[in-house]
Order: sequence, then structure tokens, then C-alpha cells
Amino acid sequence: MKITKKNLSIQLSKLRQFNKPKNCLEQYATDPYVASEVLWSAMMDGFVIDRNILDAGAGYGVFSFGSLYLGCKFVEAVEIDEDQKEVLEFNLKDFTNFRITIGNISSIRERFDTVFCNPPFGAVKRDADIPFLNSIFNSGERVYLLHNSINEKFLDQFIGEKGKIIYKRKLSMEIPRMYAHHMEDKKYLDLILYSVETKR
Repeated sequence: MKITKKNLSIQLSKLRQFNKPKNCLEQYATDPYVASEVLWSAMMDGFVIDRNILDAGAGYGVFSFGSLYLGCKFVEAVEIDEDQKEVLEFNLKDFTNFRITIGNISSIRERFDTVFCNPPFGAVKRDADIPFLNSIFNSGERVYLLHNSINEKFLDQFIGEKGKIIYKRKLSMEIPRMYAHHMEDKKYLDLILYSVETKR
């Protein structure tokens, strides 16, 4: 079957999602449309096929699966929440060229070709995104970062000190009702995708 962005999105939509999602970790499933847009952009840039990938804050493995599906060389899926290990193993069961690491992103010392990261935005715990931002730009040649667009000014300055912003794209992600404080069945969150060439 020919791989298209639509087929990629369909495959991502079939993945098992978070096991016992935790509001304190701001665990929200990256919707298939957004994830496919990010992955497809990275592939067209030449940073997926035959590349070593770090999925930083892997969650249920949407970027890990997508990278493997598109033909990457290897994926390191790093997730702090041990409850997600079983979900990651299930979603990646058709592949062998990956490793799941349960631990803090700051513990990663290897350098990868590509990093995908959709960190907590700091809405529940202030500055929860900072450990990710401090680590990912030391971990890969090209970083694809999804973040809340409300933080764009801060991110432009922070990222500018870590590397060169190749491009930015605005995306909108559907957030379903998941936690007790959610008052609507779903809402949409404006995101910004950064593609960043890091400093060596």
C-alpha cells in the first residue's frame, strides 16, 4: 500500500490511547491529524526515513509509531509515566527497531537525528515544559516541537538561543473532555509547530 498522509492519519487513529491519563502530567492525546501533519512535514524535510528518532515524552507513542510506519531506522521512546509502558508496547508491537525508556527526559545522553516533542504546556504545573525545552535541543540535529501558540513570543526567544528556527506552522488540535475540570465535550487548542536546526 502506498503511504500517504491520509493513510498515516488513519493508522494513527487506530492506536490505543493513554492508560489512566494524568492531569498533573497534562496528558492529552495528540490527535491523528496534527500528528500526521508533523510527521509528514519531518519526512518531507528528510528527517524520518532511515533516521534515528527520539520521541521525547512519548505518551502512548503516536510519534514513535508514525516514525516507524514511515520507515525510520530506530526510535527511542522516552516517557516518565510507567502506566504508559504497556500502551507503548502494544502500539509498537508490529515493530522491533525501537526502545522504550521509562524515565525523565533529562536522563538522555545520546544524540539523535530527529526529536519529536509535544511537552506539557505548563497549564497545570508552571514551567512543566522547561525540563523538556532544556533537554531536547541538546538531543538531536532537528527538533520538531509542538507547543501552545500563546507562548510563541517566549518560545521564539528561547529557541533562538538554542538553534535556528527553520519554519513555524500554526495548527489546531481537538481536545476531548478528559478531566473533571473540563466543561465542554471538546474544545480546540491553537498550537505552533517549530522545526529547529540545533546548534552543535
